[in-house]
Amino acid sequence: QAHKMDLPAWVTPDVMTQMKQLKDFGFEFLFGIHRRVEKARLQGGVLLDHIRKNLTKAANASAHQQLKLLVYSAHDTTLVALQMALDVYNKIQAPYASCHLFELYQEDDGNFSVEMFFRNESGKEPFPLTIPGCQQICPLQRFLELTDPVVPQDWEQECQVASGIHDTGLFVGLAVCGSILLLLIILLLSVLFRIQSQPPGYRHVSNEGEEQA
Repeated sequence: QAHKMDLPAWVTPDVMTQMKQLKDFGFEFLFGIHRRVEKARLQGGVLLDHIRKNLTKAANASAHQQLKLLVYSAHDTTLVALQMALDVYNKIQAPYASCHLFELYQEDDGNFSVEMFFRNESGKEPFPLTIPGCQQICPLQRFLELTDPVVPQDWEQECQVASGIHDTGLFVGLAVCGSILLLLIILLLSVLFRIQSQPPGYRHVSNEGEEQA
């Protein structure tokens, strides 16, 4: 539909609506809903880390940052991951040519502030975005503080599957239980083997009469 191609006969307006709803939910579920912050640290937080560093460098006069504009080209999934990390995602799949804007300003008092905008429609101006916990014009330091929890400190280490004390104890317990079960099986087989090896008609003769005599 986006490329002006003919749709199959089974694609009715109701089907398109349902597919869009499922697609939007799929994006939200992939990057949020459950453990949003933890997911963000491994997904959109990586790009956000680069953006934060560039903003900080641009605000640092001694860094001699000459660039006035930085542009990242990405897929809609990358954009959604970034917005989910910032907790500003509108729960709708980003359309073609969407753009998330970060603008850095130096105020009259010398401090820096950050503004964000989202352009998702060609015929309209970008609409402002406000990160939770701040105003639309957010002081740079406050912006960095609010985004700290979703920025990975060691991405490769955080991506590893943790093997904690609980897991170690579980493995030890399973090993002990397995050993005990193996010993019981060996003991049972030994008893069965001894019973089967006895000759037919064999029985213990009681010495009860001897004791009475």
